[in-house]
Amino acid sequence: MPAELAPPPAIDPAAPMIARTERIVVGRPPAEVARHLVEADLATQVLATRRLPGVVGVTPLTPGPWGGPGGRRIVRLSDGSQTTEQVLERTTELFRYQVWDYTTAAARPIAYALGEFRFTALDAGRTDLVWTYAFRLRPDVFPGRLGGLGRWLMKAAFLDAAYADLMRTALAAIKGGVERG
Repeated sequence: MPAELAPPPAIDPAAPMIARTERIVVGRPPAEVARHLVEADLATQVLATRRLPGVVGVTPLTPGPWGGPGGRRIVRLSDGSQTTEQVLERTTELFRYQVWDYTTAAARPIAYALGEFRFTALDAGRTDLVWTYAFRLRPDVFPGRLGGLGRWLMKAAFLDAAYADLMRTALAAIKGGVERG
């Protein structure tokens, strides 16, 4: 493991982003869902869809178990590409992370992404699992250089289409994994 890792891209809270939120109800308490989300093999959670690759493995870049703030790993995808991700925050109600260094050509317009899982207790030991994923586009690469129009195009053509399918597939896999124990 490297002695010192380069910092991730700076998160600009004022930068415009495109985001999508999906949710699913899981038949287990929030603590179980949160633990499973962090501890389960990512390759069993993020599966390939018709239009996007799935996860085939991870390589830790920081020591210790995955899931604590600052934890970083490379995520290898089924099309041979990869990304880097880092945990930003982890509480009993929230898991936030940043993703960058996409090596696939299709992700060239993306500067970084922010992901967030929220775990809310429901009746009878169930959890409302809400996943929001937001992309910050590069302002100098199409479609980001088109400003608001480019963000709209990327949201309509990618985030609300192929990426929405990936999110729903992943949430169903997470739900199944948690409920099977």
